[in-house]
Amino acid sequence: MIHPTHYIETSKYKCQHVFALDPTSIPVLTRSLSKEQLRERQQEYGQSLSTIREFMQKLISFLSGTPTYIVTTDKEGHVLDSYGDDSIQRMVTTLGVENGVQFYEEAAGTNSITLAIKYGEPIQLIGNDHYHDCFENVACFSVPFSITKGEVAGTVSLMTSKEHASEFHLGLLSSAVDSIEREINTQKQNQELHVNNQVLMETTPLGIIITNKDGMISDFNKSAQMITGLEQELAIGNRITVLPDISPCFHHVLKEEKPVENIELAFPEQQKTCLIDILPLFNDGVLTGAYGQFKDVTSYIELQNQVVQSEKLSAIGKLSAGFAHEIRNPLTSIIGLTKILEVDKKQTKYMEIIKSELERIDKLVNEFVMYGKPAGTQKKTCDVVSIISDTVKLMHCSAKKKHANLYFNKPSDHVPLYIDESQFKQVLINLINNAIDAMPEGGDVSIDLGVHDTEVVITINDEGNGMSQKEIENFGLPFYSTKDKGLGIGLSICSDIVKSHNGSIGVNSSDENGTSIHITLPYDARNERRPNIS
Repeated sequence: MIHPTHYIETSKYKCQHVFALDPTSIPVLTRSLSKEQLRERQQEYGQSLSTIREFMQKLISFLSGTPTYIVTTDKEGHVLDSYGDDSIQRMVTTLGVENGVQFYEEAAGTNSITLAIKYGEPIQLIGNDHYHDCFENVACFSVPFSITKGEVAGTVSLMTSKEHASEFHLGLLSSAVDSIEREINTQKQNQELHVNNQVLMETTPLGIIITNKDGMISDFNKSAQMITGLEQELAIGNRITVLPDISPCFHHVLKEEKPVENIELAFPEQQKTCLIDILPLFNDGVLTGAYGQFKDVTSYIELQNQVVQSEKLSAIGKLSAGFAHEIRNPLTSIIGLTKILEVDKKQTKYMEIIKSELERIDKLVNEFVMYGKPAGTQKKTCDVVSIISDTVKLMHCSAKKKHANLYFNKPSDHVPLYIDESQFKQVLINLINNAIDAMPEGGDVSIDLGVHDTEVVITINDEGNGMSQKEIENFGLPFYSTKDKGLGIGLSICSDIVKSHNGSIGVNSSDENGTSIHITLPYDARNERRPNIS
């Protein structure tokens, strides 16, 4: 390892024989950053300069009674910060040393800042170690510091008078710079961790809430906002009581210092169901707060319900086969016998009741079997206008018997759809019958056909008393019926048929305007050019 004395002698030789500097002159530093460049460089070193100043102020306080002046430079020798003893400051100011000025050997001569940057080692120059005579009563100590490991980022220098100088100052400054580097690296790592945590917090689908030990919310991510419906700005800084559904769980964790896990919570306004885990946070065994995370399980619960529904439908399918085998055959025989059975006039009335009830049972059995074993679709391109028109004509008489009027607002053009004509008529008949039944005193049922670029919407409107919210929520649910003699299968069959055509059924209902059923089916406007309309 080369002794620092060699660096000093080499520098003095260059100053005399290469740069031809006069040792009796006063050095003038002419290179300097512009104000804008200085501001940008100080911003670049901002956190480091703040940390260095904090440590060096403590060092100045420790050296109380010793005139001490601190200079911090970048890796090119530009002064970024300087402070300390007023007498030394006046001296360096007369030499033109101020923030932005660059120390370089060609002008400053042999100086500790340039040598520390060049060799990456601590350097001390006391009295005549300097090249210029004007520094014979000054001692300078410079230690390079790093932000990125292995790269010199700049120097921290300590200036004092020769009479107060000792090698102790270089060791003290080196120790301070070591501490500064550790602090800078710790801050850098903390900043990186903070950024990573923020990225995770804001990108995770989990809702996250963090409180202190008093239940004050310190972190509240966007997913938590979406799940709870509470804005981040309103949550952070407030107590957990702003979320009344959640706060009891947090209070329990903060009080008992024990976690709670897999608590199911519902947020009705957001129509979400979540599982929440809340963990107590400790620092050296002392409770500091609580961490809560939410997992939106709405889709999972819906999927579970669908699985249960599918299993139910599968069971119905198996049951219906045996049901049909055991009931349909004897039922057909009984219905046939009632038609040929001769009874007197007095018993005719009872026989008609028997026939009516048997036919109703037969209808229910057929619906049950159809629902349990839906037939496969036989799709082809059909004109939906013709299908609706034919269905309205077919049901005209039965509607009149119940004092209902059917109206189809028929468009002028064909509307071709790739559907199963028979199944689609079944849907229309069922929904129109329901509309008629919804008006016991009679009224109008209108059918509208809306054609859009990507979909066709068929709307069946009635003038009944409307549906309750519960009836709307259970619309199409198997075995749910508001009719005294209904099995609750017809609408479910309609819903399945529409879904098999990649469509959907929606409901709007009110006491004043009755009910509107919307059948939405996918549509391609290019189909209008197809010639094979049935």
